[in-house]
Amino acid sequence: MNSFPVSSRLCTTSSRSGFTLVEILVVMAVMLVILAMAFTGLGGTLRGLALTDSGNKLTQLCDAARQRAMSANVLTAVVALTHLDVPEDGRAFCVLECLPGGPWKQTREWELFPDGTTLDVSASADNLDTFAKHSPAVFPFNGGQTGAPVAFQQHAMLPAGTYAARIFLPGGNLKNANEPARFQIVEGTTSGGQTTYKHTGGGQSPLNYYRITLIGATGGTKVERP
Repeated sequence: MNSFPVSSRLCTTSSRSGFTLVEILVVMAVMLVILAMAFTGLGGTLRGLALTDSGNKLTQLCDAARQRAMSANVLTAVVALTHLDVPEDGRAFCVLECLPGGPWKQTREWELFPDGTTLDVSASADNLDTFAKHSPAVFPFNGGQTGAPVAFQQHAMLPAGTYAARIFLPGGNLKNANEPARFQIVEGTTSGGQTTYKHTGGGQSPLNYYRITLIGATGGTKVERP
């Protein structure tokens, strides 16, 4: 039987199993960077969705008030809290209606924007707070009383200067149609009658917004986004 000598020169291969600590740390660092970028993008997306939700909600509320005015031959009003010094300032809206001659009554529950979005009630160079500026000081057929004939929390009637409102006539157009009526909804908070923007795009302008213009002659809505 032939035997073959085993050569001492036979090459043996060795393979490493696992990773070094440095390699593991590098991989973890890369993963953390990727996750941070993903969460940053997700946060911006969620904020954008909340702003869109708020804008859509207010647009639908205005459209519903206009349709109600025409179908029932009544006056309707969209009312927003602006300066009641409550956490709901800039975030709470409702609809009133009134037969010619009165009285006014609330027809929808107060609706709230999601946290972090608000009606912009601050003064601005572009006059984007026209909805608040041209709010009626006295509601027609309100018995000569000032304020909005609607209750909120302990207030049986919203005091003058604490709200903004525009009135739709039975034809669907706005009362005082020649006065601009434009909402700007932004990411931020409203307190003390001033809106603080969460994100600005240079200067004092909000980075993102949802603008709704009520067309005086028709009462229709026009939406503008950046």
